[in-house]
Amino acid sequence: MSDPDPTASSLPLTRAKREAIAAEQHLLERVHDRVDQLRRRAEQRVEDAAADRSGPTFQARFERDVQAHHHAGRAARYTFGDVESLAFGRLDLADGEVLHIGRVSVVDEDGEVLLVDWRAPAAAAFYQATSANPLGVARRRTLVTRGRELRDLDDELVDAEAAERLGLEAVTGQGALLAALSRERGPQMRDIVATIQAEQDRIIRAEATGTLVVTGGPGTGKTVVALHRVASLLYRDRARFEGRGILVVGPSRAFTEYTSRVLPSLGEDTAVQRPLGALAPPGIDVDGWDTPRVARLKGDPRLAELAPRVLAAVLPPIPPTTRFSFDGTTAELGAPEVRRLRARHLARLSADDPTATYLARRPGAEASLLALLWRTWRGSHAAAGHATPDEGERTEFLEAAAEFPQVRMLRRCFWPPLTVSDVAEAVHTGDVDLVSAADGILAADEAETLATAWAAADAWTIDDVGFLDEVAALIGREPTADDAELREEGIRLGADELRTEVVGVDVRDPDYRDFAHVVVDEAQDLSPMQWRAVARRAPFASWTVVGDLDQRSRLDEPRTWEEVARLIGRRRVEVVRLGVNYRTPAEVAELANEVLVAAGGDASTAPRAVRRTGRRPVLITTDDVATAVHHRVDELLRAADGTVAVLSVRGDVADLAAGLGELAPDDRQRVRVLQVRTAKGLEFDDVVVAAPEAILAEELGASALYVAVTRATRSLTLVTGDPTAVPGAGVCEPRRHDPPA
Repeated sequence: MSDPDPTASSLPLTRAKREAIAAEQHLLERVHDRVDQLRRRAEQRVEDAAADRSGPTFQARFERDVQAHHHAGRAARYTFGDVESLAFGRLDLADGEVLHIGRVSVVDEDGEVLLVDWRAPAAAAFYQATSANPLGVARRRTLVTRGRELRDLDDELVDAEAAERLGLEAVTGQGALLAALSRERGPQMRDIVATIQAEQDRIIRAEATGTLVVTGGPGTGKTVVALHRVASLLYRDRARFEGRGILVVGPSRAFTEYTSRVLPSLGEDTAVQRPLGALAPPGIDVDGWDTPRVARLKGDPRLAELAPRVLAAVLPPIPPTTRFSFDGTTAELGAPEVRRLRARHLARLSADDPTATYLARRPGAEASLLALLWRTWRGSHAAAGHATPDEGERTEFLEAAAEFPQVRMLRRCFWPPLTVSDVAEAVHTGDVDLVSAADGILAADEAETLATAWAAADAWTIDDVGFLDEVAALIGREPTADDAELREEGIRLGADELRTEVVGVDVRDPDYRDFAHVVVDEAQDLSPMQWRAVARRAPFASWTVVGDLDQRSRLDEPRTWEEVARLIGRRRVEVVRLGVNYRTPAEVAELANEVLVAAGGDASTAPRAVRRTGRRPVLITTDDVATAVHHRVDELLRAADGTVAVLSVRGDVADLAAGLGELAPDDRQRVRVLQVRTAKGLEFDDVVVAAPEAILAEELGASALYVAVTRATRSLTLVTGDPTAVPGAGVCEPRRHDPPA
């Protein structure tokens, strides 16, 4: 097995290095001890507040909750989980000052600064200083640690003259970046706080104004840079971004689980991270994606016009005639007039105005119906020769009308309670005539395609999220007791029970609609309808949009980042491109560039790989792809530690996964079998692509194969029955697998 944490610590140490390691080890222990002390102190104060029953007044409870909230927040910021280190760098400045850089600022009991938060302005030079522009730095030292143990350190003399004047020398070891890139992957993404590069640091520290697009090819660190930017924004303006919330949207649940550790490891756990599918209304589960052509139709912005018609089509028909008697006069109200009244109210619905939703307009619609009933009876009463009733009799009439059987039936049909599930079920079962509802919005064949897709589906897909969210926004929600609850900015008031959520508003509520900042990852795959769903949750937010147009899984717009900015209602957009591939070895990148060209991309714009492993991609030709895949996975598991992914078309995932069922439990946990699209944004040590020719045969198949071959950090294997169909086959090491007779 390979060493899971290769460092230079096993090499003979010079005296200077031994002394440097001893000094830094002492500092590291002081930092950890102090952080443990601060966390325990904050946790104890939360417990003390929870036990406090000394003040029965509202003011006393409020002060207790404020204090508990404050200390709970401090405890959370000193809780990092299983991180590799709290301290990871040191700056020897040209003026003789020494700063240690880490995940959080730490000050000892005497006021001595032990550690400077990596997000602080003083720490920026750790990432940005160069020999051409030293920024006042004489020497930069990187610490390679594991918990409390210092494993290695590496120095760089940034300003040689200043270093000589201060008597500083360089102690060398394995570079931190190289060590991080060589390390095996686990089930979750690591932070890069110790190895942020200058181009990444500029993005992380950028001001939150308008829309910032972070683009670049696979392996350039777009996702992790965006997450570090979230941590930086929280540090610089906690009141704004924690108070109103930050939303991070990923392409899939697998992606969100993979990235979920990064922010907590940086001491931040208040951002709301959701897969795109989780934006579907509560109670509606989504799974998988449609074909690109069906997805294009489901994501078309014209569906925003269709949603109100579908909602209207779900409502019950109006009874042909409603008869009611009062004060000796019988009146009749025909369906056409009631339908016109309902149509006028439905025409005023808006998905973008909470006061104009179906449920918000319900009291007004019902009042209009009662007014129509009153006018109808009043006219009939006068026509029968009676004196025209005055408005004073209206209250008596309405009280009586509430008990008329036919009026009660009319009211139930006119504006009944309605949920998204009601609409979804009607669409799914075909109770809504979509061809009629879509007349003038969609072509007849488009409406039929949509109706067929919904009727034939076993479940809603991620491509349905935009339409379902549009319907949910049109319906709105009933007012609740929480809406009238007394709130103060940043705190939810408790009663006897202590409540310490961060909350003037509950940013984790699915109905919350005022995030201060939004991060959207794999943004090239969002449809216009999905962008509407995300933008609806953040009408006044700043944005970080992350993606790569060469990895598109869509056939339609948007095709430029400027178009994306317009979809979310922003005119200003800044596009920043990352150009260095930290993930993919150069040998694999050579193959990936061939696939990129086959997908219609430009290899000259592909990111530059920074390391070589000496391993060419392996191309296995076989007549039994599944058996060859299982054999190759077994080889990889026995050869080295780390993660292994098997990527294939969706229809083959279950069979390939079943074939790995006999692996030992420990090995099974190291293997993931995924549809290619589910693997977007993920990375693995070793990747096996099953039947690349089947991937290529699908719509946008070359783009999907480009995604598949760029997931590996160590080795790539393609198992095929037709090697001539694989772009870049010539750069691979050819092998043949013949299953045993």
